Amino acid sequence: MRVLVACSAGMSTSLFVQKIKNAAETEGINLQIEAVSISEARSLLSENDYDLFLLGPQVAFMKNQMEKELGDSLPVRVINSQDYGLMRVESVLKQIKDTVNR
Repeated sequence: MRVLVACSAGMSTSLFVQKIKNAAETEGINLQIEAVSISEARSLLSENDYDLFLLGPQVAFMKNQMEKELGDSLPVRVINSQDYGLMRVESVLKQIKDTVNR
């Protein structure tokens, strides 16, 4: 599974994404996930093949715009703000698995 996570600057999600990677490894899940700024995400999305695009709570307001830009090519989801704030990586990993494995 290839997942791109975007937030305002890409900094605040880096630690969160690392914890998601660790949880995926523990479960034996092959997950490639990276955190970037929303502006960097736009160029990466056009150049790479991802299975899911996750938005951090800070940029949740961009969900509709990103869905329009991406069309049906890629699911766009928002990380729950409580999961994000409390670092509940298991919930987000479940969200990733549920979305990608549909």
